[in-house]
Amino acid sequence: MRRDVDRQFRVGNASIDIDQDSNVYEMGKSYKGTRGLFELLTRKKVDQSVISDKDRKSYKEICVATHGHLENHDPSGVIKTTRGFKFKDVIAKLQKAR
Repeated sequence: MRRDVDRQFRVGNASIDIDQDSNVYEMGKSYKGTRGLFELLTRKKVDQSVISDKDRKSYKEICVATHGHLENHDPSGVIKTTRGFKFKDVIAKLQKAR
């Protein structure tokens, strides 16, 4: 998740809204804002101990819907690969579990 110059939160090619209860809204869908989901959305190195299977599922849905895991957020693009912890321990594993 990043913040654009207009101060709007974004994941991939979509705007993300967060309400006062920390729930996340993306392209008309809502997700319960848990510590684990925010860990996945905001951290480069995530604390696996706070992430539930539901958090992983929500994060994967957000990435797929917004193309957040693809180069240039292009639906026909390839998966962004890095040597970073988050890619190796989270994103790559989520994509294998299609």
